Amino acid sequence: MRTRAIITTGVKGSIGGRATAGVAAWLALGLAAAMAQPAPAPATPPPAAATPTPAAPAPVAPPSAEAPPPAPTPPVAAPVTPAPPATAAPAAPAPAAPAASVLPTDEAIAAAGFADEVILEGRPALVSKGKTTWDDLYGAFRRAITELKAIAAREGAEMTGPPMVRFLSSSDDAVDFEAILPVKEAGKPAAAYAPAAPGTTPAGKALRFVHHGGYDTMEQTYDEIANHLDERNIVAEDAFVEEYVRDPDTTPETSMAIFIYVFPKAPPAR
Repeated sequence: MRTRAIITTGVKGSIGGRATAGVAAWLALGLAAAMAQPAPAPATPPPAAATPTPAAPAPVAPPSAEAPPPAPTPPVAAPVTPAPPATAAPAAPAPAAPAASVLPTDEAIAAAGFADEVILEGRPALVSKGKTTWDDLYGAFRRAITELKAIAAREGAEMTGPPMVRFLSSSDDAVDFEAILPVKEAGKPAAAYAPAAPGTTPAGKALRFVHHGGYDTMEQTYDEIANHLDERNIVAEDAFVEEYVRDPDTTPETSMAIFIYVFPKAPPAR
């Protein structure tokens, strides 16, 4: 574009044809020379800013086949609210010391003879009357004694000796008896001990016999007692007493020991 403008300007300003031809030749030579010169090298663009090469990621080691799986994260325990302090229970009262046994020792039972003469002293007791059949004789005795023990415990009457049974009368079908429990005292109104009543243990001169074993051999013992009395012409009162010197509630029947008291009648006055 610039070369075309220069040629046009030169043609318009020429004076005559030669001048115009010379100028045209000169311009043609100048243009050829200008075109023969090498073109200037293009400017070297500034080097582009070096882009930092990103660091290669560290190689990840393949998981080992033998490595255990990561342990699960344990759950966070909820905060524990402390329990309120327990109120101390009141101390239980110490158990009462067991009372000394009111039963004779095994040595005293073994030393007792057959038909020993003894004198019984009357002592305070709780007494209950009963009636039973021969078949239920000793079952009725034991129930009556158990009831007396319960009444004594309820009313605070301290037991002081082995329980007793006194035979009052008998027939072919039934037996009238009294169950007797010796106690330290029975000072309350009689109604407090119902159905029992305050009374006393048997008293007086007596012959004491001993039965060892169960109730099934008791008849044999009474036969021996009757023979002893007949041989000596001793007439006895109708009432006789059994004293259970081993606790029938805790002693096997075959280990029982019973004192039997027979009260001789006084000889007739002459």
